Amino acid sequence: MSAPFHPGDPSSILRELEQLADPQYKAFNESLLPGVETTYGIRLPALRALAKKILRSGPEEFLSSSHNGSYEEIQLRGLVIGGLKVPWGEKQPWVEEFLPLIDNWAVCDTFCGSLKPLSAQDAESLWRYLLPFYTHKGEFFARFAVVTQLAHFIDQDHLADSLALLQKVDHPGYYAKMAVAWALSMWYVSFPKELETLLSQRSLSPWIQNKTIQKIRESRRVTKEAKDSLLVYKL
Repeated sequence: MSAPFHPGDPSSILRELEQLADPQYKAFNESLLPGVETTYGIRLPALRALAKKILRSGPEEFLSSSHNGSYEEIQLRGLVIGGLKVPWGEKQPWVEEFLPLIDNWAVCDTFCGSLKPLSAQDAESLWRYLLPFYTHKGEFFARFAVVTQLAHFIDQDHLADSLALLQKVDHPGYYAKMAVAWALSMWYVSFPKELETLLSQRSLSPWIQNKTIQKIRESRRVTKEAKDSLLVYKL
């Protein structure tokens, strides 16, 4: 008979991870994450399900005792932090503790997507919290700000400020720059006129400008005519 699950027992968490391990997926996932070695090879839906199980049974116990010894353990910790049903003021210390653990795009983007604000007040607090990170010297700190913006703040109220903030990101790292281009392409889907105006000004760096146009042209939510019209703005 297997031992009962307990979120505050690291060995219990490791047993869960071992049961979810998929060696074939491990090899595939590592091919998408250059320089990152995964331990178990667990598909994200399975990790999300485990995070929900922890959130129902004792998230604080888990966060106070869990290890960060593998890619999957870090992913799981981020999902639990993001899923905490507490006001931002209570969640923020956990977020601050987690950010230095992010060293790849997958952990970053999964974590950002999980930080869904619980209220308008929480959304405003999260928005203010992001502001210093756009100019952070750490590549994944900058990406954290950008991806959280595109995950939760693509709306009319944040349009002008968001575009200004994205133009402040000057980290030379690939994953920071790619996040900016990705965010701008997503803004284009919702606000094409405003984004075409920005592209027409040719004020972005050539790499960001061209990559943004590429990402827009890859979108299935943009018409062929609109895609073709943007080619004139390539640098």
